[in-house]
Amino acid sequence: MEVDKENIRGLKNKTKIPLPLSPLPAVPHNLLKRNNEIERHPLKTINRQDSHIAGTSQRHDKIDKNEKEKEKEKIRNKMNVPLNMDTRFVTIRQKTEDMDWNYNVFKDETVKENSIIVISDDEETSYEEKCKKIRYFLHNRQKNCLGDTSSVVTPDPKSPLLEPNRVRNIKKSLKRPHSRELQGISPITKQRKGEEKHKRRLQFNERLQIKQQTSDYILKPYVTYLDRDHATDLFTYLLSAEKRANIPRINSHTRSCIINWIIKVHGPAGSPSTVQYAQWYFDSMLAIGHIHIDQMQLFAAACYWIAQKIHGPYTYARKLVKCSSHAFSCEKLLAAEKAVLITLKFPRHPVIPQEFISYLSFSCDTSQADEIEEAATFLYTAGMMVDKYLCEIWPSVLAAAAVRNSILLLRKKEAIVKLKMNSIYKEAEKKTSNISYVCSIQRRAVRLISSPCYEYKALLVRYGGPPNNVAQKIVASINEFAALDARMRIEFAP
Repeated sequence: MEVDKENIRGLKNKTKIPLPLSPLPAVPHNLLKRNNEIERHPLKTINRQDSHIAGTSQRHDKIDKNEKEKEKEKIRNKMNVPLNMDTRFVTIRQKTEDMDWNYNVFKDETVKENSIIVISDDEETSYEEKCKKIRYFLHNRQKNCLGDTSSVVTPDPKSPLLEPNRVRNIKKSLKRPHSRELQGISPITKQRKGEEKHKRRLQFNERLQIKQQTSDYILKPYVTYLDRDHATDLFTYLLSAEKRANIPRINSHTRSCIINWIIKVHGPAGSPSTVQYAQWYFDSMLAIGHIHIDQMQLFAAACYWIAQKIHGPYTYARKLVKCSSHAFSCEKLLAAEKAVLITLKFPRHPVIPQEFISYLSFSCDTSQADEIEEAATFLYTAGMMVDKYLCEIWPSVLAAAAVRNSILLLRKKEAIVKLKMNSIYKEAEKKTSNISYVCSIQRRAVRLISSPCYEYKALLVRYGGPPNNVAQKIVASINEFAALDARMRIEFAP
């Protein structure tokens, strides 16, 4: 043992942590982790419960055996008590069950005799008569009462929309577009997302040339027979219903600024009729009453808003407020609209020059009617924008002068002959002493707008774009008539 002392001492664990000489102090109470969980005793199951008494399982253990026996006796006595129930509401099952195990629900044992169905001769003849009537109707459905083939019959479905469904018994792979074309069946066209929404909306910026090229069978005869059947009656009424507007009490420069703003807000895709209606309402307001200079833009926006509601889709009040750089609010716009309608006493639908311009342009040249109409609208709007005294001239006279100017400036010699032979043009020409003077006023207005010093260029931007580039053509041709316009100015000088 003494020999192994060194080895035993060498096996002792050595630590560098200093050990205290005295015992360690007690741990504080706030650092001790207490077990706050409540001790749960196992519950007895329902089958082991001798009595259903409220309380915990510990309480059941304290019940004496005598009390348990008393409870058991009570339960036995209750089970032996006969039940007195009303048989109207409760079905009492008997203790002895006599069940008929050979009971059959379906009595199929009885074999009936074979029933014979007899068809009389009357029924057979009536069925044959019905078949003969159907065959006779199918054979003679396209003949009239005299036996001749009737001309008024339902046409064969030539349109792809009316074709019968021949793809019913075809394989699924053959229903693809390329397979349908190989079989001679029209391919199914898929509608794009949101196409139904645009179909319901009316298109007011559709050109006349596009209308003539449409596949609609109703529009083609309407355009073809309009001049022959309805034009005389329609435009005779418009000539009798048109009225001249009074001269507005406003500075020409301010009025040009207002009309330029309306054209800019309206945009290139809108109908020119809306601008002409707005201009008519605005001039009528200024001819009756006085509007302060700070509220000019507000009442111009109200007139334009009324014109939009009458002719075509209208914009929201918030958009007009935004286009005016928040010069007014939506509430003020509604109040101004009400004031315009009350002041003008809720006017009827006025006759504007655009109605005559569209018809006269179409009657002169059906193939290029859209170019003539666009040039005539540009000349008329330029004249009304620069010269406010044109309000005293009849709308039909202004339209006839604009169409005549556009044909001369576009150099369409054959169209000018057709225009002079038109009865509506002759009636409009009778309402003025000299239509050439009105044409010269419109040409001078275009020359003023195209000059570099003129600041309102919305009209040139509107009609100077493709595909027709009407503004450039009119401005280039109008310089040749400068000498003629100077001579007309000298002749009609006061």
